[in-house]
Amino acid sequence: MTDLMIGILNSGATTGEMGTTPQWLSSVYPIVMVVVMLAVFYFLILRPQRKRDKEQREMMNTLSVGDKVTTIGGLVGYVAQIKDDDVTISTSVANTLVTFTKASIQTVEKRESSSKSSSDSKSEDSSEGKGLFGFGKKKKDADEE
Repeated sequence: MTDLMIGILNSGATTGEMGTTPQWLSSVYPIVMVVVMLAVFYFLILRPQRKRDKEQREMMNTLSVGDKVTTIGGLVGYVAQIKDDDVTISTSVANTLVTFTKASIQTVEKRESSSKSSSDSKSEDSSEGKGLFGFGKKKKDADEE
């Protein structure tokens, strides 16, 4: 489209210096377009990806035992142990322990605050006999069997 407009201007439809495009402008135009495309690429793709990576690193650094995590494969559980780059999570009522790398964790939900857990301790007293992180059978259910 621009080449068509430049061609029309250079065809002699207008006379004088106003109708011609300077030679340096036509040679700089492709360079300017490449720079604009690189800037768009940076602000739409690279910068947001770096921000997500930074948030992921911060989330992995603040990971602690008892946090509820979801892996990239969709497995949900509570953190039972952290060793270097490996995280062991408890995933079911039977307290199945599965070990993953930190990179495979997609989301982390922090465990409840201590003030909230003190109010929950009263409700836990009524349902004693639970396993690790609240999993397992209640004491009254175990007595019925």
